[in-house]
Amino acid sequence: MNGPMALMLLATVSMASIPNARAADPVVRAPAAEAATSGKTTIGIEFGPEYFALDSDSHQAGDWSDNTLKLSVSHAFDKGWLLGGYFQTTFKPSDQYQYYGEGSLGYRFRFERFSLTPSVALGYTWDSTGITMDGQKNSDALYYALYLAGDLKLSESWTWNVFNLRYRNAFDTTWETPKAATGLTFAMDPANSVYVNFGYSWKDSGEGLKGDKINAAFGFKHAL
Repeated sequence: MNGPMALMLLATVSMASIPNARAADPVVRAPAAEAATSGKTTIGIEFGPEYFALDSDSHQAGDWSDNTLKLSVSHAFDKGWLLGGYFQTTFKPSDQYQYYGEGSLGYRFRFERFSLTPSVALGYTWDSTGITMDGQKNSDALYYALYLAGDLKLSESWTWNVFNLRYRNAFDTTWETPKAATGLTFAMDPANSVYVNFGYSWKDSGEGLKGDKINAAFGFKHAL
């Protein structure tokens, strides 16, 4: 089992140590909190820089790699199901761009102030992807992704996004790109919130899993 997959397993198991997540009553719904999020459609925008995590022949650790801009939409159903999607543009040096389109389905488990959200996704990336298939550089790729997010509500306004774990890989080639992130969200009112998160990603393009990028992201969400 590689490091990022172990992280996802460890995060799931560690939920047993959180107060109020009792084995006898594993899913304790918080009606007031659920009413505030269920049945709503939320749109969002996020921007952030990414930096190289390790030294290589072409750059040093900490050098700027690219900027990302993400537009997202999601809908929370009354029973806890979540349907979402996003479109992302990655702005690379020398006027190169990589694009992502992704759709996801997840379910939010509530443990009073803590929530755990696993989800699955299908996506497509194209243009300057950096992916090589059949000798063709910058190949387009269809991929799948598994996510696990854990959030702890600190107060009416503040939420600690304790972890957001991702395992992602292409269907037709090796493109393992796991990621782990943490952050904070501030709710300005019931409809609007801002957030910041910090993440570390790995990559395996066939030569083994190595540290890839460090990122910071700043976002805004509005519930319709």
